[in-house]
Amino acid sequence: MNIILLITNHCNACARAREQLKDIQSNNPEINADIRHINSFEDKRIFITPAWIVNGELFAYGDIDRDKLISKTKLRKNAVH
Repeated sequence: MNIILLITNHCNACARAREQLKDIQSNNPEINADIRHINSFEDKRIFITPAWIVNGELFAYGDIDRDKLISKTKLRKNAVH
């Protein structure tokens, strides 16, 4: 499972999302996470931060429901096997 978190500077929601992603990843080592500044992201149609990209697809903007994200990662993992 790959998660990209797009952030900007001076963004309180981005700071919360960064901490949330670190916590999620520490409890789910199978998740590969990357935090990028939105200006370095290739898809210029995304312009709201934080933006959560899961396996190449936009999952959510802003604060997320952690359980839904974990559920999505578990469903994808089970679908592969």
